[in-house]
Amino acid sequence: MSLFTTHAVIDGLSFPLSGLPIPYRKRRHLIRGDYETPERALVQRFVEPGMAVLELGASLGILSTFIARRIGPEGKLLSVEADPSLRRFWERNLSHNGLKGRCVHALACPIWQDAVPARFLATAFRPCDNKLSGRVADVGDGAGADSWKTIRGICTEEDFHPDALVVDIEGTETAWLDEPIGIPPAIRLIIAEFHPQYTGPDQAARCVQALLDEGFRLVGFQNHAMAVARA
Repeated sequence: MSLFTTHAVIDGLSFPLSGLPIPYRKRRHLIRGDYETPERALVQRFVEPGMAVLELGASLGILSTFIARRIGPEGKLLSVEADPSLRRFWERNLSHNGLKGRCVHALACPIWQDAVPARFLATAFRPCDNKLSGRVADVGDGAGADSWKTIRGICTEEDFHPDALVVDIEGTETAWLDEPIGIPPAIRLIIAEFHPQYTGPDQAARCVQALLDEGFRLVGFQNHAMAVARA
């Protein structure tokens, strides 16, 4: 890896490296083109041109950029990120590649309900400097309530009508274990990364089963990332 590399080029998309809040190891993966490889493969296989995609866990916008290219000018992208400091990198990566979308700040609870479950309201996002590994943590009863929104709440506020979800929310997918998910029929595809390192393998497997119980079927998987579609 050259010390003078200014951009990472992955599958024809270019990502500026200046100022990225990532450690050397992740920067190296990005330059080599093996960053978010499983999720990118599933997006390429299953996201269709013209789709409206709701992305939970946008981070720097690397995967967002691939989604935006895949859906094309007739598609729509709404990305949600818990760390507001990353939004400028998200915007830079899309604009640098001539692509469009919207990014909003929220802690996303991935259920289609009006109310955020009480157990989430006692948590808040805790960033981790230079590692992109921030996660929610307990902060006391009700302390994180202002940041949390369900995906139904997000879509209502943003007047967004998705037909696909892309989910990478560092273990918060465990909401699917004990809450009614309620994904509406209009959403016909979900691509999700699961996190057994945080949730444990048994809970990760139960999260997959919860989606299957919603009427989805498994159509693809890459490592810990899976795609399910309406049966």
